[in-house]
Amino acid sequence: MLAYLFAVLTTVFFIGLTLFTASKPSLVGENAMGYGLGLFFLGAGFVLTSLMLTITLNVRGGFDWVAQAGTRTPLVFFAWLVVALTTFFCAVFKWEWHNDTLYPAFLHGLAVRQGQFWIPLLWLIPCLLSLPVTGPSLIPLTVLKGSFWVAMGVSAIFSGGLLVGYFREAAQSAEVEMAQRAEQEDRLHRENLETIAAQKVDDPIVNLLGYSSRYQPDDVKQAALAKIKAHPNWEAELIALLDSDWRYKEVYYFLDGNPVEHPAQFVAPLNASIGRLSDSIRADIKDSNNLQHWSFDMYGIEQLLRALDGQFLNRSADFYPSIVKLQQALNTPKPERFKDVRFSITGTVDQWLAKHKK
Repeated sequence: MLAYLFAVLTTVFFIGLTLFTASKPSLVGENAMGYGLGLFFLGAGFVLTSLMLTITLNVRGGFDWVAQAGTRTPLVFFAWLVVALTTFFCAVFKWEWHNDTLYPAFLHGLAVRQGQFWIPLLWLIPCLLSLPVTGPSLIPLTVLKGSFWVAMGVSAIFSGGLLVGYFREAAQSAEVEMAQRAEQEDRLHRENLETIAAQKVDDPIVNLLGYSSRYQPDDVKQAALAKIKAHPNWEAELIALLDSDWRYKEVYYFLDGNPVEHPAQFVAPLNASIGRLSDSIRADIKDSNNLQHWSFDMYGIEQLLRALDGQFLNRSADFYPSIVKLQQALNTPKPERFKDVRFSITGTVDQWLAKHKK
């Protein structure tokens, strides 16, 4: 009974889709929206009801004539899939086709030759004739199989064309995106160099520190370093930033990969800044309403630890107590709803302490 019901519904949607796409619609304004909605409704209806028809027929043995038992079910559902795709996209491409598309032209050729009508019809007729429990008996099996295989073969070729078009457009989109990204990076690169060049000796040195980090392009980094070291007392200015309440993180990015001439003068200010960093983290954990594993990744902690190893390796004992306090701050008890969050930077701090433990 279900098979007959879905056969009727499939036929209704098939006829509806054929009639709906028979004449050219007006694709302007609200008419275009109405046509699109109607096409989607009828196309989706055909796809879903034909799927249910395929399932019910296959369960009751209606497709026993298609192939041997081992390959029958995959073959039947493959045929449904490619026929459904072909029917829907033939209906779409019949009146909506762009000359600059990367989809193969034969897809449009089939669509304008009523592919949404005769291709599913070649598949639907064998299905309808297979509805009786005794199997098809009105026409020879060779004709039935021929109709089924022609529908599946043409649909498989059409579906292959869809894949080709999809991958072509995906490749083109990727190329365009890469070109846009490259253009954006080039523009940002030029703007960074212009910003650095515009900096004067009496401008705040902190404006240049971000351009001197290890991950900046070499020409940007070197230009920033030249401007930084043009400040007569650039090290004293960095130390003053370490003593500030919130600019000290900028110095961490500079110290990560850029040696200073008098590292001993930085030990005490660095330790003091780590203490303020620990206090800040502890307060942020207690007061935050959105803790994530990455919450403290941008606090310059990784850069700080690399700087300690790069410029103060023989002074690790001087920093060890401060890093322990930093570890304790990261392990501050969290609000109940964030109790399972583990900050990713905590592992980096733990590794540093384990490496330098005496």
